[in-house]
Amino acid sequence: MNSSSVLGDFSAGPPGSSGVASLLNNLLSGKAAPFVHFLEGSLPMRLLQAFFSKWQNIDIPTWTVAIAILGTVPNTLFRLRVVTYNIYWWIAKYFVSSISVAGNDQLNKDVINWVAHNVLPRRSIRMLNARTEIIQTDYWKPTIKERNDIRHENRVPVQYLPAFGTIWFIHKCSVFLISCQPNAKFRYHDNVVPIELSAAPEGHEPLVLMCLGRSVKPLKQFLDTCRDFAEEQRREYVTVRTSKKSAYTGEICWGSVALRPVRHMETVHFDEKVKQRLVRDITHYLEPSTRQYYVKRGIPYRRGYLLHGPPGTGKTSLSLALASYFKIDLYLCHLPSVKDDGSLEDQFINLPPKCIILLEDIDTVGVQRRGIEGDASDSDDSDRDLRRLKKKSKFNYSVHGPGCSLSGLLNVLDGVASQEGRIVLMTSNFADKLDKALVRPGRIDQMIYLGNISRASAEEMFLRMYAPSKSDTEVGLLGNKYTVQELGKLATKFSTQLPEERFTPAQIQGFLLGHKEEPHEAVAEIGKWVTKEVKIMEQTEAFEKANKERRRKKRESRKLAKLTHSEPFDRLSPPKRLLKVNGTKGDVSDDEGKPKENGRLEAASKEKMEGKADVQNGQGKASENGEDEKKANGTQDGN
Repeated sequence: MNSSSVLGDFSAGPPGSSGVASLLNNLLSGKAAPFVHFLEGSLPMRLLQAFFSKWQNIDIPTWTVAIAILGTVPNTLFRLRVVTYNIYWWIAKYFVSSISVAGNDQLNKDVINWVAHNVLPRRSIRMLNARTEIIQTDYWKPTIKERNDIRHENRVPVQYLPAFGTIWFIHKCSVFLISCQPNAKFRYHDNVVPIELSAAPEGHEPLVLMCLGRSVKPLKQFLDTCRDFAEEQRREYVTVRTSKKSAYTGEICWGSVALRPVRHMETVHFDEKVKQRLVRDITHYLEPSTRQYYVKRGIPYRRGYLLHGPPGTGKTSLSLALASYFKIDLYLCHLPSVKDDGSLEDQFINLPPKCIILLEDIDTVGVQRRGIEGDASDSDDSDRDLRRLKKKSKFNYSVHGPGCSLSGLLNVLDGVASQEGRIVLMTSNFADKLDKALVRPGRIDQMIYLGNISRASAEEMFLRMYAPSKSDTEVGLLGNKYTVQELGKLATKFSTQLPEERFTPAQIQGFLLGHKEEPHEAVAEIGKWVTKEVKIMEQTEAFEKANKERRRKKRESRKLAKLTHSEPFDRLSPPKRLLKVNGTKGDVSDDEGKPKENGRLEAASKEKMEGKADVQNGQGKASENGEDEKKANGTQDGN
């Protein structure tokens, strides 16, 4: 029998055979039986089959069919996978509602926070994302009672978050699915590795929230639940945010850097009347009726305050206390790290409608008065201020070279595109150095001075430091050894030994922290401490005064030399290079208006006229030496 006859009889049906032909008949519906019978009857196949059957116990046709069948498995699985995905997305399209949350949005972190706290501990999820918990972030910030290890563990605790992929859970009788996919920039191109094993989330990946049903109402309620849960966790904290560059999008966004404990207004010690006036002004500004009042009258709804005073008087602490008092987030803008005006504008645009933006130490970042005269308060907008500044000054207004410029800062404060609703707090140690265009009304509505501590404030600080605490963990410091009356007497005795408005609140607080368990010891030692600190401060002030005087004399000498260079001289006057050396003017007149010259100037004039090259008295000293200038001036005055 040849192969053509076998292949020609392929459709004729299988012969009555057993073994391999019967197996093929069952698997392939009988159509391949003649061809298999032909292979079994051929001489090479019989020899191979006899060899493997006798020596290896292997049935070649059976293994051939098995391998052929296994070869079709991947293709079959791929097709099943495609069909499954099509069915899945068809169901998701018509029977599932979804909401997408951007990766750089705070709502994204609130959802992850809720899932990590309420879903992961209750379910046996086998794929998680683990990392050492950074206390500064608000990814998972339970209360202090729940996370006692934060205070007492030497090692940083581990937090567990959802990995890439999709997790499902039931919430309020609804089935929810949350899908977290890696950014396309970091996605692996190999489809063999599951997405859950490809990489770990960085915390800025977009989320897709899905719910079984055609209504998005359960999803909205779930998002409200996540936000309420996050706000409840942050109830005892103030969220401080700073700008950072997103690793995925490359854009500048606000990220949470710290959850600071709530700072009460009583812990910031300065003039009580000024404090009450400031709180009352911000309270009135945040009322809804105030916004309507501003809008109806065409007034930009913004508020700015300048907190100025010596270092250590509580300017930054006051900003934190205000954020705690009004329960709003504090945004810290570090101007030296801002790339350019565009980045600064993006940061202000991304601010929420109700927040406090803090610009610390505005006098140290280059935004100062530089050769500007006149009043800047007559301007109505940033552009007019900048045009006036360019006309009156030849200096470049920039913040440390490539950073943002003064014009960019003015535009974000009250320009056309500036955002409304936020509160701007600026701090400065030297308010007189700031340019008037920056602190004019409209940009800075109130200037709050925080000076050295008074005796009344020092007494309040003493009582606050040693008063019994409601916390059980702090009872061990003082216990019930001192009554309120005893502490009041000690506080009065303590404050009377302090000079009025001589020390900063930070200095007094540092001293009290050194005696936090012994108020009697603090009262006994305060006199010696005051004497020592006053002596150090007087020495420092004398040193700074001497340096200031030395710098003033140096500036005057340079100015005198510059004026001498700019004056014309006649043929009897010494050359300019000699005037620079001697540091004196060549023309000195007496009461009658006749020129009067000393011997050195006279010799220099004669040498110039006669063409002599040897000028001995006009060389050897530099004009920057102040003592030489004094001697030269004294010689001239004496003559």
